[in-house]
Amino acid sequence: MNFSARPFPIRLLFAALAAALLVTAGTAPCGCAQAENGKINQREAAAVERNIQAVRQLKLKHKVPIVARTTEEAGKLLEAELEREYTPEIIDTDGRAGALIGLYPPGINLKAANMSLLESQVIAFYDFKKKRMVVVSGALEREFPGQPPELQTKLDYMILAHEFTHALQDQNFDFGAKDEKLKSNGDRALALHSVAEGDATIAGYAYMLGGMNPVILTTLIGNLQSFSQAFTGAAAGVPRGVAEPLIFQYIDGVKFVAEAYRRGGWTAVDKLYSDPPQSTQQIIDPSLYFDHPAPPDTVTVAGYQSRLAAWHKSDEDTLGELGLRIILQNTRGMASPDLALATRWAGDRIVMLRKGQAVSVIWLLAFRSADSAARFAALYRKVLDHLHRRPAPHRIERKGDAVLAVIGEPAAHFDTLGPAVWKASAITAPPPAITPGVPSLHAAAPLGRLAAAR
Repeated sequence: MNFSARPFPIRLLFAALAAALLVTAGTAPCGCAQAENGKINQREAAAVERNIQAVRQLKLKHKVPIVARTTEEAGKLLEAELEREYTPEIIDTDGRAGALIGLYPPGINLKAANMSLLESQVIAFYDFKKKRMVVVSGALEREFPGQPPELQTKLDYMILAHEFTHALQDQNFDFGAKDEKLKSNGDRALALHSVAEGDATIAGYAYMLGGMNPVILTTLIGNLQSFSQAFTGAAAGVPRGVAEPLIFQYIDGVKFVAEAYRRGGWTAVDKLYSDPPQSTQQIIDPSLYFDHPAPPDTVTVAGYQSRLAAWHKSDEDTLGELGLRIILQNTRGMASPDLALATRWAGDRIVMLRKGQAVSVIWLLAFRSADSAARFAALYRKVLDHLHRRPAPHRIERKGDAVLAVIGEPAAHFDTLGPAVWKASAITAPPPAITPGVPSLHAAAPLGRLAAAR
């Protein structure tokens, strides 16, 4: 939940997505996996479980428990998961730090914003910790009242097929464990989640239409616009920094996984789990993964500890191109040409500090060129001047293709803090594709030398 980058730990299916996928559905035999009394029809569910394995060309290693919960019960489960993942201090820090950098509006209640969106839209989810599927009783009837029985059946089956695909991902590729390892890198976690949701959405759609082929795939992508519009309507009043990362997993995730499928069918999709994309940037522009790989720089922030002894690190994360784009959308407008700067992102790391009730951030970003870094530094300085005239001091400094931003009380001590952070922090370029017999020219280097050399 940290900023836009750290996604919700449970895989979710939203009513707006189900509606969009239903647009071009044909007919289906009658039958319902979710009975009127809210209990799961285990016979129908078993048929979906069996058939999705054939569609997705993967096998389950063991049965997947399915339980039905009321909207209230499901909401409590989701809230409990948030509270297990993030302490109240982290949630509070993340919300306030997000407001400092322009990701969220001032005064946001980050937990409430997330729960409002989830409780109003979630119709099913797969829990990777408990290895079970939860279907929200009555959610379909609430979101799609008065539907003919055959359409209700299609929705039922698609929901189960989508969530069974998440179980297939978990049992075949150890998805839950892979996701757990990325808790401190939200941008990379969001990229992995986009693979999972893109995969499950395509598989659920293929199940509903009896298989997958290029025509069906093209139709699915064409329907994504209606999902985006429906989701945007459902998320009215929810800050973009909360809603956008959720919709990103489905819209951009489907497009990315579809590209893999076009290049090699389900086998190519399977390979995404052993060699996953490393940033939302690669999801946004699949060519940066498939054609000319451009993994991000690894950025570490250090050197502030001795200068800020009264402060402690509450959290840290990576925002990625998506997080930077949302900040620019919030502060410069949806149609601003400044949004193009987000595509020049090469890596970042943000550290969130607390001293009592005070919150501050130290954010180090790498860009693809010194010119892009210079343009961002000049622009973001103006953005922060507008956001925090007096309440929050701030300082921006650029060196080569790197930009350092300090927002909050520590910015008043930037003359000593800044040099210490520059000296101790590091930006490590990813290794290039290695030609046999030719040594790599890229190795980890202190930020100062690397920024000056690139």
